[in-house]
Amino acid sequence: MKIKIISILLFVLTFLTSFSQKSFELQQHYDQEFKTFKEFMIRNTTIKGDTNIDVKFYHLDIEIGVLSPSVRGNVKIRFTPVTKGLNTLRLNLNSALTVENISAPCESFYQDNDEIVVQLDENYNPGDLIDLKVYYHGVPVLAGGYKGLRYESHGSGEPIIATLSTPYLAHYWYPCKDGPEDKADSVYIDITIPELSYNGIELMAVSNGVLENVIDNGDTKTFEWRHRYPIVTYYVMAAISNYVVFQEQFNGTAGESYPLIYYVFDEDLAQSQQGVQEMPDAIQFFSDTYGIYPFSNEKYGMTQLGFYGAIENQTNTITNNMRSSWIYISVHELAHMWFGDNITCNKWHHAWLNEGFATYSEALWEEHKYGFGAYKSYIANEEYWNSGTLYLENAQDTFNIFQSIIYSKGSYTLHMLRGVLGDNLFFEALHDYATSPRFKYGNATTEDLQEVFENTSGMDLGFFFEQWVYDELYPKYFYNYYQNADNELGLVIYQGQEELWGYRPVFEMPIQVKFNFSGGGDTTITVWNDKQTQEFNFQFAETVSSVAIDPEKWILRKTEFDSDLTVGLSENTENGIMVFPNPFQNNLVIHVPHNISLPANVTVYNAQGKRIFSNTILKQGNTHIALENLPKGIYFYRITNKHDILIKSGKVLKR
Repeated sequence: MKIKIISILLFVLTFLTSFSQKSFELQQHYDQEFKTFKEFMIRNTTIKGDTNIDVKFYHLDIEIGVLSPSVRGNVKIRFTPVTKGLNTLRLNLNSALTVENISAPCESFYQDNDEIVVQLDENYNPGDLIDLKVYYHGVPVLAGGYKGLRYESHGSGEPIIATLSTPYLAHYWYPCKDGPEDKADSVYIDITIPELSYNGIELMAVSNGVLENVIDNGDTKTFEWRHRYPIVTYYVMAAISNYVVFQEQFNGTAGESYPLIYYVFDEDLAQSQQGVQEMPDAIQFFSDTYGIYPFSNEKYGMTQLGFYGAIENQTNTITNNMRSSWIYISVHELAHMWFGDNITCNKWHHAWLNEGFATYSEALWEEHKYGFGAYKSYIANEEYWNSGTLYLENAQDTFNIFQSIIYSKGSYTLHMLRGVLGDNLFFEALHDYATSPRFKYGNATTEDLQEVFENTSGMDLGFFFEQWVYDELYPKYFYNYYQNADNELGLVIYQGQEELWGYRPVFEMPIQVKFNFSGGGDTTITVWNDKQTQEFNFQFAETVSSVAIDPEKWILRKTEFDSDLTVGLSENTENGIMVFPNPFQNNLVIHVPHNISLPANVTVYNAQGKRIFSNTILKQGNTHIALENLPKGIYFYRITNKHDILIKSGKVLKR
């Protein structure tokens, strides 16, 4: 078996251990969201937003019933045509709600199931700004029995009314172009409710952005909220209850300042105040990692429901409660302000860009609080062993595993990407993605994410995304090693997943290999593995007592030592070309045994595949190569002769 490639790793990572586990509350929240996503996919087969219009602005002026379920009012929708000669458009509105009238330039309209079909008075073209005001009323129904405009109670029968609209259910309570593809530039929400008190506390209506005015109409009050950031329809929210409010001012290290406002039930005030004490630290941590909180001109709020789980409504997360035991749900929803609200997947096929990133943020928060060992234990909870692609190709079938794959494998895929790039490049690329003007307050795809990470790292990451996002499952590594009397060591790795389970035969990945020495100590070397069976040769100064493949679990994989695997290295083989020391600093030594035919050419490449050294080997024994002032990273060499002994360098990686 021919040696193919040896990678030179210039640094070794040190890890800690921990025993972090996901909370029951967090797992229950995931399960509830899964049910809704399945409901969405059933409806999404027939309901889609009108791609012929681009919505710029919504103004909801609605009255929500408290004593009995109802909604009434009007919604102004400002849009511009995407196509020439637009004279007909479609809006989404659940069929339980009735359209009374639509303002000019509507010439006529009719409702068709969950759509409003609007005929305009003439043809309009891109650049034209059109305002339609849709007047409607009705008794809202719930999607799947639990999402939409939902009525519940808390305490001693005190009302709580709230909208639960993700991922495609805003049209269950107001007319709009629903879905993730089209963000309005801003939204105004005027909510009128009866002037009532429960347990001595007045009802109030909470929404996105800033509360700019409260109008006393006599027996009703109107709460005027203004949100001046781009927003998708399903993150527009309303919550009504007899809330008590507490807040604090967040003053970030970059000079940003905005209020953190919490709307809670009076009976839960004390435990809520205790439960959100870590939120300023979480906001600062994510602002340092991802860029300043995207909506810092307004607020970050949390509003209590007393039921369900939580939804990352823009600038105002709604949550079952704010107890200390819910801190990881609070952190998850906070992270969505960057990934989900600020940068939104442009289609739900890329939903992992929302949920995988928020889930991975939990692990980063764990690392921030308790160290890298705790991070490793936490991310181990996300190991995903089921089938299905992270990119949800088939909306009918693949979405049946929507919840678990986009949360768990989405998070673990980011963990693996961190392992490939190393911390510096990974976090730099993550920050570049979160702050990119191309995607900020807009939409993104997996391809967009890949492009940013490639531009930042200087690497071709097509191999990574093809395997872990667009393909499925994981490798099973069998391995064996042999060390001869000269401490030359051969390591063979065999990927057996095709034979065992019928998975793809080869996952191409950099693999960390840890060598433990009999005299104590160890070293870790990264090899590039791109063959089903592949041998790597090393030269050590002492005896190796054991070998571990991917000891820190940077790859979603299974490993097993197999003493029956044949290792080609022995004192009588002709595969004895060795490189040492490994890692190296300025001088590399290549040892060529007497049975290798010469002349041969040696070439050293850097991480970008650029040739940095080339020369001809004319003698057996040790050839010394001076490589001074090289930046830290991974380097590869290739040796060729007329027999093509070493002809493949593989993909190059850089840490």
